[in-house]
Amino acid sequence: MTRRKQTAFIRKILYTLKRGYGFPITLHKITDETHNYETGKRSPTIITQKINRAIILPATLRRVFETDSLSTGFKYGALYDSSLRQVVIDAADLGNFKIEINDYLIWDERRWQVSQVQELEYQTAYNLLIKMVEGTIRHMVEEVSLETNLQLSQMVA
Repeated sequence: MTRRKQTAFIRKILYTLKRGYGFPITLHKITDETHNYETGKRSPTIITQKINRAIILPATLRRVFETDSLSTGFKYGALYDSSLRQVVIDAADLGNFKIEINDYLIWDERRWQVSQVQELEYQTAYNLLIKMVEGTIRHMVEEVSLETNLQLSQMVA
């Protein structure tokens, strides 16, 4: 199979998956963060990219056991549930946005941290493993549109 045929085949599969499992998400990248030393407030600079149909596959809940061993050999840990999802994003929907590990996305009004990024064949799509993060600031960017029926009735000389 030639590269052109493979790319067309992948694009067709992506289109089908976007129709069946496509959800709107917003990717966020914190590029800079200023710190006010008097108030202690941080002000991040965020670049966002809205994706109209990202392929979000069903959740996987798994039990994770975290341990930490000291030099004495003493081990301790905790069990918790970690909600993981797999997301496939069409490269055509990204534009110039480059996905990295420190990025996060907002979906269903929740923050999801990018854990892994894989580029699919011929740069057609990106496969992300995301983990839901609870209790953190989402830095959601809301789109607001305003319409008015302003009519000018006087002229200024």
